[in-house]
Amino acid sequence: MAIKWILAIIVITAIGWLIWWSGWLGAAPVPPPAPEPISAAPNTPEMTNGMSSPTDTSDEAIAQDTAAVELQMQGLSNDSAQMANGMNDKPVAQDY
Repeated sequence: MAIKWILAIIVITAIGWLIWWSGWLGAAPVPPPAPEPISAAPNTPEMTNGMSSPTDTSDEAIAQDTAAVELQMQGLSNDSAQMANGMNDKPVAQDY
């Protein structure tokens, strides 16, 4: 007897869901639009890290790329020096 009630509730729920989904009870839900595909490299002449366009082979682009790499290497050197200083820290006694 309980199985009949459970099946009846499932059938009534399924029918109600189908009526709602078909739009008889209001507007049917609209699926969200598909996101735009993300390109691997932007098509802008100036990239965010200071480098020139990947397809630009002019002398100016080479000079710009060289300057950008030099700045990045200086940043890496500074970060490495700070890490080395941090590794050489001496432990300090703590008062509890």
